[in-house]
Order: sequence, then C-alpha cells, then structure tokens
Amino acid sequence: MIRLTLWGEMFDKVTQRLVCQIDPDGDLIAVSSLIDSEKLQPLAVVMNRPSRWFWQTTKYRPTGFTLNQLLQGEYIQPELDQKELVMYQKTHQGSVSGSLEAGGSALSVSVGGSGGSALSSSLGTLHEETVNVFKLIEDSKQRKVDFHHPLLKQMLDTFKQKWEFTVVTTRVFNTSESKIKYSSIMEGSSGITPQLVENIKTKVSGNVHSDTNCVMKIPANTVMAYNVSGLDIKSDGQYEFILRGFICGKQSHQAYPLSGVKTELEEVKSLLCVLDGLSHQSRSPLLLQLRQILLDREHLSVLEDRLEELVYDDAPSLYHSSCSHSPHQIIDTFLDLLIQSDTTSETSLSTESTNPGASMRLSKQNQSVLVAMYNLVSAAMGLTDDGLLLLADICSSQELKSLNDLVTLLTHHSQPLLLTHLPAPLQSEDLLRRVEQLFSSSNVVLKTEDGKLWAVIRRKFERLPFILCLVIHGLAYLSEKQQ
Repeated sequence: MIRLTLWGEMFDKVTQRLVCQIDPDGDLIAVSSLIDSEKLQPLAVVMNRPSRWFWQTTKYRPTGFTLNQLLQGEYIQPELDQKELVMYQKTHQGSVSGSLEAGGSALSVSVGGSGGSALSSSLGTLHEETVNVFKLIEDSKQRKVDFHHPLLKQMLDTFKQKWEFTVVTTRVFNTSESKIKYSSIMEGSSGITPQLVENIKTKVSGNVHSDTNCVMKIPANTVMAYNVSGLDIKSDGQYEFILRGFICGKQSHQAYPLSGVKTELEEVKSLLCVLDGLSHQSRSPLLLQLRQILLDREHLSVLEDRLEELVYDDAPSLYHSSCSHSPHQIIDTFLDLLIQSDTTSETSLSTESTNPGASMRLSKQNQSVLVAMYNLVSAAMGLTDDGLLLLADICSSQELKSLNDLVTLLTHHSQPLLLTHLPAPLQSEDLLRRVEQLFSSSNVVLKTEDGKLWAVIRRKFERLPFILCLVIHGLAYLSEKQQ
C-alpha cells in the first residue's frame, strides 16, 4: 500500500511539472494517476466540478465512458491530428530543514528535521493528439444522448448542481516506455511533553531516519495531460459543445502594487477568521500537523477532498474516524484534531459515544470551522510546490505573525514602507530573504532600496499573489496569539 501511494505521488508530481513546463498559461490538465490515464481516450467523458471560488482549481474526474457510449444510434468516428510535441527529461532536487514547537499548558509538541530528495523523469518523445472539434460539431448535429445510460441517470438526477459533462479533445502521451526515479533521505526528531503537575514535566521523544529509492516504469501510450471541451446536454437529449475562446494580445509587463488585492482579500478573510476562535490547545497541534501536510502536495490534495466531502456532500453531517492503517494516517489525525477542536466560546461537537473514533455529529460552530479550513487548504493547493515548501519553513507562531503583519501592511499601502517600520523579526536578513523567496514563488517581487520596501505583482491578473496572502492570513489565525 505504501509503495502504491508513493508511485501515485511520483506520477502526479511529474505530470504537474510537465504541464507547467510545456503549457504554463494554457488549458492542459495534468493526469494525476495511471488509472485515470487508461480512461482518457479521444472523446472520453470527464466530469468537471467547477470551482466554488475564483482562486480554486477546477476538479476533473474521468468516468471510463466515451461520448459514443452515451449516444443513441451509430458511433461518431473522430478525426484525429497527431504531432510530435517535445522530448522531455527533467530532474528536480529539493531540500528542507527546520523545526517547530507548539503547545499549551497541557501539552507541548516539537518536531525538527532535515532532508533532501531528487525526482527525475525520462519520458522520451511526447506526442499531442487533437480531435477536429469543428468536424465533431458537424457530426453531432441532430444527435441525442441516451438518458437511460447509467452515467447520465446518476449524474443528472443526483448530482445535477455539482458536476458538468466534458469530453477529451486533446491528449499528450509518451511513445515509448518511460522511467521515473525518486530518492530521498530524511532525518528527524520529535518530542511530546505533557505537563502533568505544575513545574513537573515528562518527555517522550524519538528520532526518525528514512531512506527511499524507487524506480517507476511507465508503458508507452500513457496519457500525461489532456484538455476537454464542455458538453451542454439539453432536456430533449440533444447536446452542444462549449468551446473556450482565446484572446490574443501582448502580455503587459507593467508592475502592479500588491495593494490591488486588498478588496477581494478582505471579503474572503471573513471566511477564515473563525479559526481564530479556536482555543490555544486546539490551534497549536493543528498548525503543527498542517505544516507537515504542506510539505506533501498529495497529502494536501487528499485533505482538500476529505474536507469537501464533510462540508458540501449531501450525506448526513456525520464524521467517522478512519482506520489506523490508512495510507493517509496524517490526514486522519489532522481531521480528528479538527473535529474535536474546542472554541473559546462553546463546545464544538456532540458525541453519541465516548469511545475513541466514534461517530461525531457536527455542530454549527464546528461546521463553520470545517468550512474555514476547507477554504484555507483549497487556497494552499493553488500555490506552487516551491511556495508550499518555503511557507512550511516559516510556520512558527512568531514568524507567521510577522509575515501576516507584513501582508497587511503591503496590501493596505501602495507606497513603500520604511524597513525600520517592519515587524522586528523581519528586520533579520535571513528571515527577510526567505520571505522574499516565498513572495517570488507567487510572482510577487519584494523590492528594497534606500531603506524602503514595497511589493509589486509581475502580471495584473495573476491569481498567485492573492492566494499567497490568503493562505498566510489563514495560517496566522492558527498560530499562537501574541500578547
């Protein structure tokens, strides 16, 4: 199970980076798993769940069916155009180190560690295959879907407001067997210090060493990325394709102040401020766990999905703790902490049993905490891999408070700030350098000159600066309150 999970993470990371390299501003969707790859034939039906907020990425879920299987009458034979796209080889190396302490009067937790990893992919020659959409539209005239098909019955009757139909019109795939290699070495330590009696403490600690080497072989004709066209199904069974328009023009290189995100940021911050109402005993362990999750995008994605299920699914609002052998045990632990979190004003849940792992019915207060955490996690998913690593390295309570204060200053003032007016920790050259790298990962340039600092966005309609500011605010709500 662990090896399968690792292979899934390797494949997902490679396809994500591939898309960033070959189509950074386009519409290609990275394939997240080999199982999904097998389903992505030309005209394959993919369900699309639109984002709830403009900063979120749209979710796509391949179904295993093709458009032809949903149609009445004869199959449509798509006209395909194939061309050589690129020869792709890439090695990504990273390292991380740091420590974090959190806790309160009853419990103190600390972790520290360092390590490095390398992910190399040799995908060979990649080809792009495109459906002639205009011929497809012509062949689809007067054609109808079969409403008795199980997929249509399920999706239209049960999930009409949640999912939309799309079909695959572009695929990027390898033409020969490919390899992905991953290696990592991690060293770490952890300690838990319960304060049993005043001035008397006991400590439980441990050291961790992890050495991983893995090679993954990918067969030829594996789909790495794809694009879709929307499918608008009418009440009489006829359908139309929704084509995305493209606006051509020169990209402006003018710089824009970070204060331009202030209005939208203030509106969305109100969704996260409920996290500030959690008790200190709840916030500290949550921040500690979330910091670890930020280091692994696959874990972050799983957490986003699990929170979305708890918050938005139509099922009764019940939470069940997962089994201890779950491959995502860190996610289960985090959700257990979140569900059982206390607020400063009231107890946030009621239990039908005192047994650990029992079903817990969520209160309105706890539901609002879940909504806030879902928005924080989904925003974090929009950051780059480098941004997540850099942010996880600035997660102590004091650093987060300083970082949050800096974002507030920069988004409320378009003019340069005096360096002497920055929060005291940021007057350290080391921390300011790391903060500059963090902002740069989200296309924000921090400029210093003549004892002054200001921030500019490289492109006017960039999402990343807004997302970064939002995540910083959310994490700061989880940090220790400063007196």
